Amino acid sequence: RCFPPAACVVATRVHSCDVGTHVRTRQLPVLSRGGMGPDPAVAAAFRPVLAAAKAPAQLDTPFELHRAITATYKCGVIAEDDVILMVAPLDYGPAQPRITEDPLGWYAMHSFRRPRMMFTAAWSVVLILCAVSFPFFDLSPEGDYDWLLGGNALVSRSYALKRVQEETSLYTELAERSVKQNEQLIHFMYEAKTASGSVLAPALIKEMLSVEMAFFAAERFAVFCVADIANVSKCSPGGAQSIVNLFYDAEVSRDINNGNKTAYSVTPITDASTGTPYVDTQEGVDKRLAAILANTASFPDARLLFDTSFSANNLKAKYVQSFYFLGMPLAGYSNPADRNEDQRRRGDAFIVDVSASLQKRFGLKDTFLKSTFQTSSVADTVDGGVKVYWWSQPMEANEWAVLTAKDLNWTIMSFIGVGGYIAYHTGSLIISLNSMCMTLFSIFVAFFFFRIVFQITFFSFINFLIIFVVLGVGADDVFVFMDAFQQSLYELKADQQAATLEFRIKHTMKRALHAIFVTSFTTSVAFLATSLSPLVPLKSFGIFSALVIICVFCVNALILPPLVVMYARNFMGRGWIESFKAFTCGLLPTAPYVDPGRELTTPGDHGEAPPSPSNPRPSFSARTSLRRANSLGNAGTGLKRLPSKIRPGDEKYDTDSMRITERFFYMRYYHFLRGRAKYVILVSFTALFAVGVMLWVKLEVPAEPEQWFPESHMFSQYQDLASRKVMVGGDSASTLSVNIMWGVDGVDSTGTNPWDPSDLGIVKYDEDFNLAAADAQAWIMQTYEKLKDAPCTVKACSSGLLVDPAEPIRNVLAETDSSGNLTGGFYLWLRTQGTSGAHVGAHPTTAPLIGDAFNAKMCAYSKLEVTKLRYPNHIGYMTNDCDTSPAPTPRFILIEAQSSIRLPQAPKDFVEAQDAWEDFSDGSNAGAPSSMAGAEATSTNTFWLWSVTSLSLMANVYLGLAVCFPMVFLVLTVSTGNMLLALYSTITIAGIVTSVIGIGAGGIMGWDLGTTEAIASVIVIGFSVDYCVHLANAYIENDATDRETRTRIALTTMGISVTAGAITTIIAGAFLALCILTFFVKFAFLITWTIICSYLWAVVFFGALCMTAGPSGKFGDIRHIWQKVRRFFARWCSSSAH
Repeated sequence: RCFPPAACVVATRVHSCDVGTHVRTRQLPVLSRGGMGPDPAVAAAFRPVLAAAKAPAQLDTPFELHRAITATYKCGVIAEDDVILMVAPLDYGPAQPRITEDPLGWYAMHSFRRPRMMFTAAWSVVLILCAVSFPFFDLSPEGDYDWLLGGNALVSRSYALKRVQEETSLYTELAERSVKQNEQLIHFMYEAKTASGSVLAPALIKEMLSVEMAFFAAERFAVFCVADIANVSKCSPGGAQSIVNLFYDAEVSRDINNGNKTAYSVTPITDASTGTPYVDTQEGVDKRLAAILANTASFPDARLLFDTSFSANNLKAKYVQSFYFLGMPLAGYSNPADRNEDQRRRGDAFIVDVSASLQKRFGLKDTFLKSTFQTSSVADTVDGGVKVYWWSQPMEANEWAVLTAKDLNWTIMSFIGVGGYIAYHTGSLIISLNSMCMTLFSIFVAFFFFRIVFQITFFSFINFLIIFVVLGVGADDVFVFMDAFQQSLYELKADQQAATLEFRIKHTMKRALHAIFVTSFTTSVAFLATSLSPLVPLKSFGIFSALVIICVFCVNALILPPLVVMYARNFMGRGWIESFKAFTCGLLPTAPYVDPGRELTTPGDHGEAPPSPSNPRPSFSARTSLRRANSLGNAGTGLKRLPSKIRPGDEKYDTDSMRITERFFYMRYYHFLRGRAKYVILVSFTALFAVGVMLWVKLEVPAEPEQWFPESHMFSQYQDLASRKVMVGGDSASTLSVNIMWGVDGVDSTGTNPWDPSDLGIVKYDEDFNLAAADAQAWIMQTYEKLKDAPCTVKACSSGLLVDPAEPIRNVLAETDSSGNLTGGFYLWLRTQGTSGAHVGAHPTTAPLIGDAFNAKMCAYSKLEVTKLRYPNHIGYMTNDCDTSPAPTPRFILIEAQSSIRLPQAPKDFVEAQDAWEDFSDGSNAGAPSSMAGAEATSTNTFWLWSVTSLSLMANVYLGLAVCFPMVFLVLTVSTGNMLLALYSTITIAGIVTSVIGIGAGGIMGWDLGTTEAIASVIVIGFSVDYCVHLANAYIENDATDRETRTRIALTTMGISVTAGAITTIIAGAFLALCILTFFVKFAFLITWTIICSYLWAVVFFGALCMTAGPSGKFGDIRHIWQKVRRFFARWCSSSAH
């Protein structure tokens, strides 16, 4: 721009602006004096061109000249105050690019010319996709196999056992609530808070009764309790093992005349010699306890209710416990497997309601930062205090769901925090609000492709964790785009290119979107590595996360260009009032937009327009080439050179106009790295890498059961007591039944749904299985006898044996005592059948019943009520009619034993015990008859299977790394075109991961590589690549050739965006530290620590590495390498031919 009366040399490109035609360009030197009449040089320059185009010859005034050019070339010429503004070589009128040839240019042009239309169209597409996907946006129903390895042999055997038992149950009718459910119990534990240290005091026992009455006196308890088989309206005493029952007789029944509500009576047990209740005095309590210990026949399991310190010589106990079970099948169901989930849901809801009443009783209330169970439930009595714990699986599952929903509410604060920083960094609330909306709606757009396009039906809560990752990624994309836009004005001017808004948008899109795409692609690739996990939730998470990252990029690429155009024209540099007027879209008059790209002078020149809303002070200095400016033509014109503060050969950046972060990287940090500091940095980070690797290799799976709740939570304290094994015995939920099974030959997984974790396939039966053979029955009995005293020396086996010696092994064929006498099972029943004692001497080993007779009798025995209760689904008759001819044959048989494993156990210890059971089953197969080959040890208990998952999660971390690093190297090699830079980036990312997992998780926090750490580590790998990739691309794309200048420019141009991105991701993750569940708390640390490590390794280590040994010139360039290779082979082939 020429400010009168100064003169300048200008030139312009004159275009044919017809749409779709080839652009013709002519460079025309033109001289004009601002504010003065037409210069002869102007007419002289344009007259030949216009004459050739048959334009009007009248060119006496600037207006006529303007009209002539417009009429001839269908293109406007910028004019102000009768002065033609044609600035060298700024291009104010580009031709329309074709979408097939230049899609970014096409979109930039339309975003500039019709920003509102493009903005509305982009958001319309996004909202339509969201509207289509939103009805499907729901969590998948939780299943027993969600987090289990369906392809694992151990899981497959357990699945087969569960399915064959379910199939058998279809032909089984059981009495209402006759089967005790271990999964539906409530466990009470009491801890003494007294001076004596004993909870066995009269007032405390009465308090225990009051607590437990909240359960067994509840209005609906009689509908769910374990029923008395003789009278299902009564609750069986066997459904409870309670410390209270040692001092009270409690009867519970269902009042049919009162809507099946619970009716109960509780009577204290009295001392026959005195007629007074034992519970009234301490002497009575001690007397009762002594009598119970002396009469083990009447109270065989009473000892299990006390802690390990309790004995006949010490009638004090700090801890005591009680158990209450629910029963199945409920009324209207034939057996527990009949619509099992429906039955369980009803019982679970009852237990959760009881827990809520107990919370109310003890005044437990939740707060914004705490769960109700983080308040101590202590009752005070005249005999001191007692702390009450209660736990059940349904309660824990419900608490997990409640706290997950509660913790995820912190997402709102993360959104607010990230949005606030975006507004601060960009200086625009409009940009910030749109950015947060783009990030949020990108999740639903990704879900559209996830569910509707790719038909992935599994979606679990872990997928929501991508929210905290994508907040940082989305903000980082906006920072890169907005910073590139801010810098584009002076980058274009410094390169002597047009710097108007249209060209700035195109330049910004090409520079920023390339950088964003590369980081988005590499991050997506890292997340896709997670999809290789055999665990369906992690596979689903990996694919969904990759789609979210890609969709965030696409949504940003569509919306940001027109948004920035509207923002620049209507809001940038304006006050609140003017911005509001602009927001009305023309209803209120506003000051016209003045494009700062038409300002020609370098900041600081004479005649510079002062900073104003229409001409804001630049945030980034112009790169100006004096030599090119002067070469535009000053010889013979008498014009002086354009003045500049930048000296030829000196620094290209004006630090006066830089933002603080840019100035820091350009000046202080650059000079810091130029010195010896870079060598210290490289040595220090190499040592840090070595320490990280050393600490990482020491990480193992947890030696203790994992805690999912904070230490102050009741469930964590309960689990801690169970882990310390303070009690003599545990409840049924702490014991583990293991089965030796014959007749099943695996699972056929053909045609299964890969996104349904519960669909593992169809059970295959062993066609050679024949229980009616004499050798088969003898083999079962031999295995049964061996199992009684099978040794187990691993840590998890508590008695040195595989089985608990205090519990009988259930063998439906026959049970024997230590002398070999029959004590139960089919053969004991068989001896009572028939006439004239036909089977009185029957024995599975010495006198077996075989063939069709055996099948008929065994089928009849399996249908007896007593058999169904003691041996539920232990033998597989898939029929209700046992009188057919030939008699039906069983498809499988199993022996059930109570293992010596006391739950909970650490996964590593559990696996050792599983190996011991597998060794036993493999040993029992040695020499087995063909009809009994293939015995397998298995269990349907969740803890039996979870150990496999825990170890798999650890392996999945290494799998993710093994896939991630080569793919990242490949992607960076292609994107940067430089193998050396890709190698440096991969090394940097390796340093980040080792610092996070080794130093952070293992060193600082002292964690093991448990389930939480493994899941979080997989996620960490996904977003540890961003900052390094940004800097690598900025390094290779700038116009410098030497390594120091390249590093300086990369840090200056991209350092500000990387810094802002790191801050927003830390903000997003930091709020998770306020969560209650330890999973989210650990995840918060790993996110923030990952960002810290990523930032330090990328900015400090990678910067120092590039400053020291970064590629310069064409070194490491894959195109240059390929050319050399081609020349080498060409010369080799030529020499070979000669």
